[in-house]
Amino acid sequence: MRRGYSFEHQLDKLIDYINKAGYHAHKNHVKRADDGTYLQGEPYDYEIFTDDYKACFDAKESQQKSWNLSNAKLTQVENLKHCKNAGMDAFFLVYYYPNKQYIKFDVDFVINCLKEGKKSLKMSDGEVWHFVDDFRNKIEDQLC
Repeated sequence: MRRGYSFEHQLDKLIDYINKAGYHAHKNHVKRADDGTYLQGEPYDYEIFTDDYKACFDAKESQQKSWNLSNAKLTQVENLKHCKNAGMDAFFLVYYYPNKQYIKFDVDFVINCLKEGKKSLKMSDGEVWHFVDDFRNKIEDQLC
């Protein structure tokens, strides 16, 4: 199986669920020329817009018990910071395969870690991302 495919598939299901519930979410894609030539990468991977939550994030994964900060591209950090400045929840979402856990690292926290010269982040450095369960509960409450 292609690296990261399972994680991407889970996020695709989340996007479908959000859109079917009447809100909006999407995955950004790289810009390519008509012939498929790579022109520019996406600013970050995903955007979510609901009535009470606006988020943008870049999805990463780790097969280890820590996530290497060299995987936080500076252009992604910069674009996420701009979104944070505009009032959005902006972060890196890391799926830690050993623990099967989605951990959120706020972009400001990542920036500070990079400034400090930190090389990697453990799960305990971030917070569990509860959006999926919270959103599901919200939709179920609206249906009752």
